[in-house]
Amino acid sequence: MTFPNEASPLAGSRILVVDDEEDARTYLVTVLEDAGARVIEAADGDEGIALAVRERPDLITLDLCMPGRDGVATFDVLRSTAELADIPICVVSGHAEFKQVIAQRSLPPPEGFLEMPIEAQALLAAAQRILRARTAAPARTRG
Repeated sequence: MTFPNEASPLAGSRILVVDDEEDARTYLVTVLEDAGARVIEAADGDEGIALAVRERPDLITLDLCMPGRDGVATFDVLRSTAELADIPICVVSGHAEFKQVIAQRSLPPPEGFLEMPIEAQALLAAAQRILRARTAAPARTRG
C-alpha cells in the first residue's frame, strides 16, 4: 500500500516498533513506512527503551510477548520514566489476555491495543488516531 507523499497519513511521524519476531517487525515497519512514517526498530525491550530515550519517537508499538525484558516490563519502564511517560504506546499482541494484564497496572493504559494478526488498515487507523490525539492534547505529566 503506497501513498503519494502529500497523502501519506503518517508523514513526518517517528514510530518505534518493538518486537522480537523479525517477520512481525518487518510487516509493521513496511506498513508504517509505506504510510510515510520514519520507523525505528528494536528487537527486545531493553533496546526499545534505549531507542525511546535516544530517539523520542512520536509513537511506540510494543509487542508484549518477548524473551528477556518482556513487553509488560518494558511498558512499566516506559510509563514510569519521566522523560518517556508522554510517548503514546500501542500494544501489539497475539494474546488478548495481555490486555487485562496491562489494564491492571497502576500506570496509565496504552493508547491502543491491536491483536495479531493485524491488518494494515487497522494499524494505520490506530496510529493516526493516537498521533492525532497526541497533537491535540497537552503532554501528560507524571512525577
